[in-house]
Amino acid sequence: MKISRTVLFITLIASLCTSLFAIEIDEKGIKLGINYTRLFGNATENTDFTPGFSIGAFINKRVNNWLVIQPELLLSSKLVYRDGEERFYLDNDADGSFDEDEYDLIDNDGDGLIDEDRSELYFQTKGHYQLYYLEIPILFKTITQKSSSNRINLIFGPSFNFLLKDEYKFTNNGNEFHSSDMSGTDTFNLEVMCGIEYKIGKYVIELRLDQGVTKNNYKSAGEVMMDSFESYEEIFGPSVGDDYSDYCRYQKVSGYNTSVTLLLNIFF
Repeated sequence: MKISRTVLFITLIASLCTSLFAIEIDEKGIKLGINYTRLFGNATENTDFTPGFSIGAFINKRVNNWLVIQPELLLSSKLVYRDGEERFYLDNDADGSFDEDEYDLIDNDGDGLIDEDRSELYFQTKGHYQLYYLEIPILFKTITQKSSSNRINLIFGPSFNFLLKDEYKFTNNGNEFHSSDMSGTDTFNLEVMCGIEYKIGKYVIELRLDQGVTKNNYKSAGEVMMDSFESYEEIFGPSVGDDYSDYCRYQKVSGYNTSVTLLLNIFF
């Protein structure tokens, strides 16, 4: 279902871009700049805005004397930084249930066993998600001044973003961990953009805010750490083997990307 949905989105956006780029254009150019991205959501209390880059091309088509449509095609590298506490649960007795008994020497679940499961394991993590997107913004510009050489314009519109590559790097207790297997990360992300630009001749300085409206899900540090172990029998016993995933519950890391982007547009 996920793959078919992605294919559908790509087909629709490709058709739209083909139609837009096929029409007669008034202006075209390239753009490059930097972005600062932050994740707002679950388990992101200590995230911060982290720099990345954007590069691409655009075309302009004037609709009337005050409105311009501007399709773009961008390659963006975005960093989502995380630094803080994370936790996960372990099913120590490997019976498929979690947190049955607390450390109170009482058989809380009435099965004759005491303190079968550990409560929560807390640990500190510091790292970032590296995300590479193919972005297709379809923007609208309102012309606020009639001067052709110097003017201030307002920009707004949606951006259809497709994840090309991602990875997670972090440190814990001086040890470095890395994962490029982020299959759970959403491949499609819809953003809403708004901002302002100032044009000087064939150059434009643009400042805009990109707000994600679809939630992104990422691997937690606990999951990556467990993936790095060669043997899980030391933790869960010989009966578990490599099938540890049924005996762990990780803290979810999800939220909405928010980016502030500064761009230089060059017309040619």
